[in-house]
Amino acid sequence: MKQFAIMFALLLAAVPVLAGPPQTGVYLSTDMGGLMFPGRFSESFVDPGSHGQVGNTLNAESYEMMAGLGSQWKLSCAAIAFPPSVVADTRVSGTGEVTYRTEYMGGQFWMSKFGPWGDGTVDYTGTIDNFIVTTTYMFVNNQVLGIRANVTTIGSFDNYDGCFEYTINNTAFYGDTDTVGPLPAGFPAFMDDTCQLGTRTRGGWGSVTEIALRILGSCTVPTQESTWGSVKALYGE
Repeated sequence: MKQFAIMFALLLAAVPVLAGPPQTGVYLSTDMGGLMFPGRFSESFVDPGSHGQVGNTLNAESYEMMAGLGSQWKLSCAAIAFPPSVVADTRVSGTGEVTYRTEYMGGQFWMSKFGPWGDGTVDYTGTIDNFIVTTTYMFVNNQVLGIRANVTTIGSFDNYDGCFEYTINNTAFYGDTDTVGPLPAGFPAFMDDTCQLGTRTRGGWGSVTEIALRILGSCTVPTQESTWGSVKALYGE
């Protein structure tokens, strides 16, 4: 009987713990009253280009002061697929704003099992299916004064019949290697479009805030870019 009990216990220990799918719902970043961490990003530049060049590649990770980089989510190696298209240009005598729409392709994501969407058993991974960035450059006397952007990212989970949609309503560039210097500590490393680190040394970096993450139980996320009004409607504000 004792031997049987030992064998039964070993059998139970050998059975893998099955993780449930990520919990559906809308998750907001902490700067909007939610539990999801905001983030930081880098965008590597292909030589000899700069902002907006085909092949420039994003690497973004969650950031929280105590937890540091990448403890809750990561979006990586999505690269600009086509030259950006001009949406609007309000410049008069070199002063005003120019807004571009940029489509990225490729990339992958990772979400921690300990995030508000997880059950603590396994992390979640998947592929990026659609990545659109609307970027506004602010000019004064033909000089770029600032850059801000809105992002919509749609992806599908590995091993689950589910999709997600990130809507990032405020990204801000802090600087780039051409005008400020090397990539500062505390930001994701520059990455190329094959997800390799260390192959590029030029690029820019900044913050990722005002995030709304929507997880659906099936892959029925629309492929058009979300608006800030539609995102606010998701959580009743």
